Amino acid sequence: MLSIDNVFEELANRIEEKAVAIVDREGLVAWGKLRRAVTTKYHANTKTIDVFVESQIAPYALYVHEGREPGKMPPVSIIEEWARKKRLLSSVSRGVKLSARINPSAKLSAKQQQLADRYHSLAWAIATKIKTKGIKPRRFLIQAILETLKDFNN
Repeated sequence: MLSIDNVFEELANRIEEKAVAIVDREGLVAWGKLRRAVTTKYHANTKTIDVFVESQIAPYALYVHEGREPGKMPPVSIIEEWARKKRLLSSVSRGVKLSARINPSAKLSAKQQQLADRYHSLAWAIATKIKTKGIKPRRFLIQAILETLKDFNN
């Protein structure tokens, strides 16, 4: 017979796996930081499970999970890096290579600089829209807990 601690540890592991699966399924991945930062921890002394995201790994996780109210401009550089990683302008940039993380002292060709400028403009437009409209919450942790509990009972 399983002990209650084993059951709770198994539940914690399943919640973590489900949260990572939701992050992947919902396309909330660019660098993989969010999925690597999802963590659960079972505390045997209090019989509680913590479900959280390591903020040092993915500091933006709070905004993904809880959303963001309109009003404050988000950092454009992070959005620009995300857009380059996702290759959002790949149809415009056929044959032009541009790293997701650009070294400021690196020499860029004219086409690379033009593409970098386009990514900056795109990121600025996205940041302005976030400032104006905010971001809707994507409550992947709560969803993982609820789905896991539902599956765990069956």
